[in-house]
This record gives sequence, structure tokens and C-alpha cells, in this order.
Amino acid sequence: MRTPRRPTAAAALLPLLALSACVGGQPVAADPEDGPATADWAAPDAIGHAPELPVQRISDVAPSRLADGLLPPTNRWFSGLVFGAEPQTVHPYPLAFRLTDSGFAFDLPDVVASADAILAPFDGGITVDAGATGAEVVRYDEVSVTIRLSDDDGAIGDLTLAEGWPVVAFTAARETALGLDKPLTAYGDDLWTTAADDVVYGLTAPGAGIDGGTVTIAAGSTAQWWPVPHGSAPEEWAAAIGDPVTGVETAYALTDDSALTRLTYAGTDRTIVVPFPGSAPADGCTSGAYETAFGAAAACRATTLSWGVPRIRPAAGFDLPDSADLEGIRAQLAEDLAATLPTAADTYFGGKGLARLASLLLLARSLGDRPLEDEAAALLERELGPWTDPDGCLLREERCLAYDDRLQLVVGRAPSFGSEEGNDHHFHYGYFLFAAAALAEARPRALERMTPAMDALAADIAGGARDALPSLRTFDPHRGHSWASGTAPFADGNNQESSSEAVAAWNGLALWAAVRGDDALRARAEWLLSAEAHAARTLWLEPDGLPAPYAHGIVSLTWGGKRDYATWFSPEPSAILGIQLLPVGPVGLQYLGQDPERVAANVAATGGEAAFDGELGEYVLLYSALAGDEERARAAALVHEWDPADLDDGLAASVAMAWLAAIGDD
Repeated sequence: MRTPRRPTAAAALLPLLALSACVGGQPVAADPEDGPATADWAAPDAIGHAPELPVQRISDVAPSRLADGLLPPTNRWFSGLVFGAEPQTVHPYPLAFRLTDSGFAFDLPDVVASADAILAPFDGGITVDAGATGAEVVRYDEVSVTIRLSDDDGAIGDLTLAEGWPVVAFTAARETALGLDKPLTAYGDDLWTTAADDVVYGLTAPGAGIDGGTVTIAAGSTAQWWPVPHGSAPEEWAAAIGDPVTGVETAYALTDDSALTRLTYAGTDRTIVVPFPGSAPADGCTSGAYETAFGAAAACRATTLSWGVPRIRPAAGFDLPDSADLEGIRAQLAEDLAATLPTAADTYFGGKGLARLASLLLLARSLGDRPLEDEAAALLERELGPWTDPDGCLLREERCLAYDDRLQLVVGRAPSFGSEEGNDHHFHYGYFLFAAAALAEARPRALERMTPAMDALAADIAGGARDALPSLRTFDPHRGHSWASGTAPFADGNNQESSSEAVAAWNGLALWAAVRGDDALRARAEWLLSAEAHAARTLWLEPDGLPAPYAHGIVSLTWGGKRDYATWFSPEPSAILGIQLLPVGPVGLQYLGQDPERVAANVAATGGEAAFDGELGEYVLLYSALAGDEERARAAALVHEWDPADLDDGLAASVAMAWLAAIGDD
């Protein structure tokens, strides 16, 4: 999530989807439980280090509906259930779900498109009155959540939701009467149907008593509702759905060519699951399909989803060809270093400034210029130094890190864009980790001093720490990308804007893990990097099948239940595309230019050359160079006309020249 801000003038990747009884694309394994012989599956458990930082209460926000003993679930698809005075609608794909004053409601939303948005809003659906007066999250993992409904006499029962599971399950803690706002019709043994907005919903509730729209179930018994896709039979679904899912176990692995994800829907020996769109349905995915804001979603008889995306390797410096204008790059690098200003005091703009310095340091190393390398390292060490003091926040109120034990997250002071509430942590901290890794390579003696603070940032965004930090704060394994809002106070769910900064975050994490010699964290970071890069292309920059009348070839804000052509900070088309491109770096060369025709189309739709002078237009210019030799030559000529003082604070002209030279080497 981006709160409004003003930046300073600042061959397709097809998923290899394999399902137990459902295969789309190319299977990565005959048996998803085993996976490829070369894969070493790992669960995203806490592998990070507890923060050795001052404990300070920084945010005024606290969980409103969370059981004792659970880490606050910021940056989740369901965060809106937990935070705020009133619970928000959430989007357990492909459904929409809402807590009500006395129970809950769920819906299979219609897809509505306009020129600038594709929406799947909650629109009534089925409402269930459980007589509840309270609700709280009592269990969750990266993909699923359990909510306990209660009244003055205690627990009424538990609701379980999961992404990729088109079912709402309620298990009664005591005999409970659930009142639906729609009448039920008997359809078969322990099977009933109802309808809302032209959608038929099935209900299985073994042993239940049905009276009109009231369902009475015994203690320990379960009612499960699901929307029946058009053309599918309720009795087939009832036979395919066994016991309710009790949680989703995530695992990941790396092979030489792929980054693999496996989701196991636990607690049942049979059910129906819905993979996120990106692969065509095939054998086993024959239980119908739902229309969603993200395209058609196949329903599959399976308990496991397993798929792979092309593996992206972490990258630091550019590999410059001998044909490049190395002397010109060197001269510009010297100018860029001489013009470097002190970095900002917050974690976003400060982090961008540090990453810029790190890029200059890495460029000097690539050029083999020791004096410039020493100069860049000295500047970076000076600017990064205050942030690496674990006790810095005991001495000052900016350029320091603290641990907030209310929301249980690491906060950089001064906070920016709601970072004290969990917003954008991966964007911010990825810059720091990239910078620290570059400095550690150049000055190994700095590693020990930086380690406590940088380990805290790594643990905050992805490593976790037992009883202190969640193991994957921002990443959604089912969607394959991160969520940027901490508390998600929106009816459309959580959201993410800058897909490229998310990719940069995991690149920085992987580089830091490498200098730390932390193989487990590096493997996790490479999985995150690969998945996020794939999502950046298929969901943001090069999505297919966008419905009319949506009038754009890209999506710049992805939500749980909506896709937007907009930003949090500017309506300019150059900014809308540019926020998907910064920062330029060697990792971007691995995914941004895979389809030169789409690159050219995206630039043309943004305004072509006119966009180069718009907000974040320097990034659009550099992106345009990926479309072909002619475009690269044009970009190189225009870069030489830049006034470095007018550039975004995360970019240096010499780095832009190196980017263009590296493209030419391809």
C-alpha cells in the first residue's frame, strides 16, 4: 500500500502448474508430495534472528480481533479482519467474505470493469446470523485463517477460510442455529442449495436440521457452503468435498531452473481447490470455473497445489561488455559521487539513497576503479552507519531502528508512509539490505557491525523470529506476490503497487543472506524473488485477458478484489508505469525485457517519448531500451542530455549508462 506521496524528480514466464489430479501448463512433478528429485522442500518457518533493538511503542494501532498469543497478522490478505474499529471485507480467492454484527456473509462477486479498473466487489451474497456478539482470529497461516464467533456464553463456533478454497466452513462449539437470509432447498442426502444474484450455493451439513433458512447443527459438527460454478452439479461438488480444511501448509524448493511452491490443504482427504490464474486447466480441473477479476479460475478436485516459475538469480553489479563506453561511465560515476547529498532520515527515501550509493559502489567495482570504489564505500559507510547502531533509537529519533512489541515489527525511525503500521516494509528494507550487502563485500570489516540491525530487517520482512516476528510478513504464497498494507483498512482487501520494488526487496534479502553465509535464508529469498518477478510480469506489466472496457495493457495496483490503473501518488501515465520499474538494476534485466513487443506497447501506451519527461519518466526511458537496438540507442542519446540533479533520488546517471550497456551485451 502506498499512502499518497510525491516521489522526488525522481519468451513469457509460464507457470509450471501441477495439481494432485490437476495439471495445467507443464507439471513439475508426477507426485506433488515428492516434487522433483533435485528439489529440497522447506517450510517457511522462522529462521531469522530476534531483533536486538530497543523496544518502543511507535504505532497507535493495535489488533482489535485477535486471540492472545498470536503475532499480529499485518500484511496478510485477511488483515482487515483483525485491525480497525470494524472488520473489513476480505477476499479468500475466489470468494469475498465479511463479518457482520451477528455472524458472517459471503459472496461470489460479479466482475465489473471500467476503463481504469477491474472490480469484484462484495455485493450481498449469503448472510448467516449465528447470534454472535464477538469475533476474533484464533489461528492463521500464510494462506488460511480461522475466526471464532462468540456470545456472552462463550464460543459459538469456528469459521475457516483459505485462499484457493472456494468454501466457507463453520464448525460448531455447541448446538447452534444458523439463520440464512435465503431459504434452503433439499437437493440430496445432507445437501441443500440456495441462491443469490444468479449464483447457486451448495450446503453440506451432515446430521443438520433444516427449517426454511435455519440450519441447526450439533456441537462438533460442520456446515460447509460453496458457490457452484455455472454448468456444474451440486451433487458432484458435495461428493468431492470431505472434511473441512483446517489449515494450509506451505512449502518451497529450488531446482536449477525453477522456483517451486506447494500448498497442502490439510485436515481432509478430499476437497476442491482453485489455483490462481496463470495456467490453463487440464485433467482433473473439471469441476467448473469461476470468473474473477484475475481471469477464469478452474475448480480442481485436489488437496494439493504445486507449481513452478522460472528461477531468477540474485544480482548485484552489472556485467559490462568490452564494447561499452567504460571511460564515459567512469567519468559520470565520478560526477555522481561528487554530487551525492546526505541521504534522507526515513526508511523509504533514506533507503533509496543508500541503494543508489550501493549501486555506485558496485559499478566502481565492475569498472575495476579502486579509487572510485573507496570513495563510494566511504560515503556508503558514513550514511548507513547510524542505521546499524542497535541502540540508535535510545539516542535519537531518526536514522535508527526499534522493535514495536505491540504490532511486533521492526520500525525505522522516522517512519514514512505508514511504516509504523507495517506498510511497505519490504520496499523500504530491501534497499537497506542491498546496500549493506554491497558494503560488506567491499569492506568485510563492516559486516560484524552491521549484522544485528540488518538481520533484524531481514527477519522482519521474511525470516521471522520465534515469538517476535512472523516468518513471512508480506508474501502471499497462493497469489505469488506480496501485500504492502500493514492493516489493510479497505473493502477491496490488501494491495500492492510497486511490483518492481518488491522484486528488489527479495534481491536485497538474497544478497544479504549470501554475505551472511545463511544458506536457508538465501534459498527462501531466491524463491520469493522468482515468484515476485513472475507475478510482476503476469499481473502488473504483461497481464493477459483483461476484460473490456478496461483500456490499458498494464495494471499498476493489484488488490485482493480489484485491479487498478492508478497510483497512490500521481495520475501521470509515466508514474503509473514507472512505479513498476524502479530501481533499475541488474536483476531487472532478468525479467523486465523478456517480451520486447510488450515493452514497446507499454511505453507507447504511456505516451512514448513524451512520457520520458513525466514523473518517473527516467525509468520509462530506461525500460524502453529493452524493446530493441533502436530504442536502446535513443535512450543512450537522451541519457547524455540528462541533468543528474533532476533525477529520481534512487537513480544515478552512471547507473543508467551501465544499464544500457548491459542491455547491449545481451
